[in-house]
Amino acid sequence: MTALRWSAPRLAVTAIGSFLAAVLVSTAVVLALGMRSKAAQLRTPEEILLLALLSDGALLLGLFALGRVLLRLRLGDLGFRRPPPGALRTAAWIGGGLWLLSILVNALQIQVFGADPQPLIVTVGAHTGPAALVMDLTTGAVVAPFAEEVLFRGLIFGGLAQRIPFAAAAAISALLFALSHGLGVVAPIFVLGLGLAYVYARSGSIWAPMTTHAVVNAISLLLLFAAPKA
Repeated sequence: MTALRWSAPRLAVTAIGSFLAAVLVSTAVVLALGMRSKAAQLRTPEEILLLALLSDGALLLGLFALGRVLLRLRLGDLGFRRPPPGALRTAAWIGGGLWLLSILVNALQIQVFGADPQPLIVTVGAHTGPAALVMDLTTGAVVAPFAEEVLFRGLIFGGLAQRIPFAAAAAISALLFALSHGLGVVAPIFVLGLGLAYVYARSGSIWAPMTTHAVVNAISLLLLFAAPKA
C-alpha cells in the first residue's frame, strides 16, 4: 500500500474525473452505435466489447493522467507489483467463494426487493456461440476487472486506507463499487467489493483482486452461456 501522501481533494478529483471520462466515452459510443434504441437482448458481443474497451480505456487514461499530475502516482502506488508466491492461486479460490456468497446475497435481495437484473446480464444471457463467449469473457473477465480494480481498489480503497481503518476504507470503496453497478445489485456487489478489498490488502498486489474479480465474472458468464435460452 502507498505511504500517507495523497491529498484527499486531489484523490477525489482523480477518482471522479476518471469515472466521468468513462461515462462520457460510454455515452458517445452508445449513441454512435445506436445502442440506446436497441433492446438489451439485441446488443451484440462486438458492441459490448467495443464499449468496454473504449469506456474503460478512457477511465484508465483519465486516472493515470490526473493521478500523475495531481498525486504523482506511480504504478506501484496502485498495486502494480509482483504478488507474493501463491497469492494468485489463493485469490482464484477466494473468487469461487465470493461468487457463491454473492449469489446467496443476491437471492436474498431479490426476495426482499424483487428482481432488477443489470442490462449487461440480460444482454449476455441472450448471446450464443463460441465467438460470443470469447468476446463476453474478454469483456467481463479481463477488461472490466482490470479497470475496476485499478479504480476502486488501487486508487479509492488505497487512498482511503491511508487515513482510515481497513474496515471503513473497504466499506466505502465497496459501496461506491456497488453503486456504479446499479441499485438492483447493490447488496451482492457490495459483498464482493469487501472481499476484493481484503484480497488486495492481504496480498499488496492489484493483480490478486483482479484475479478474484475475473474468476467471479467468468463463473457467472459461463453459467449464463450454459443456461437454456428462452
